[in-house]
Amino acid sequence: MAKTIFILIIIFLLATFLSCDFVYKDNGAFGHSETKKEALENGSEVLMYLPNIKQFKLLDGTTLKIDTAWTEVSFSYKNNERILDSTYGFNFSIPFKKEIPNSFTFNFSLADKRNELFTNGGGEKLIQLCPTKLYNEMKVLLEQKDPDTTKGWTHPIITDTITFIKVRK
Repeated sequence: MAKTIFILIIIFLLATFLSCDFVYKDNGAFGHSETKKEALENGSEVLMYLPNIKQFKLLDGTTLKIDTAWTEVSFSYKNNERILDSTYGFNFSIPFKKEIPNSFTFNFSLADKRNELFTNGGGEKLIQLCPTKLYNEMKVLLEQKDPDTTKGWTHPIITDTITFIKVRK
């Protein structure tokens, strides 16, 4: 009898453990696709935006090239599944190429701070901005690290405003 109760308790605890959200490490985490193709494969409508300027000479003397931006609906994870939800805005993805890998001398931000739901995230080839609404034109600021080492990122310099224009389907 005691052995049966012990086994039932173990089964109950195991079932409870396996049904809990913490088993899925990404539950509640926001995500973004790394490519337009991935966003389309995951069921998001993808819009594309052309920049009015595609190449910049940065304050550190290197060149930055940006490509066509693309968007997808914001999503989070629930039990390893993507949950698309525009109430959390959109991912506005700006792919770029820079000359020096692992350098962090520039950043992008939305010019309209009222339209910014979250701060952006960046990587080596892509920066994500998070607007709450998408417009036909999205203005993005190019911020650069001040070359004066006493200032650096504590006093970034806004050097350009890029206008991304939505591509008509």
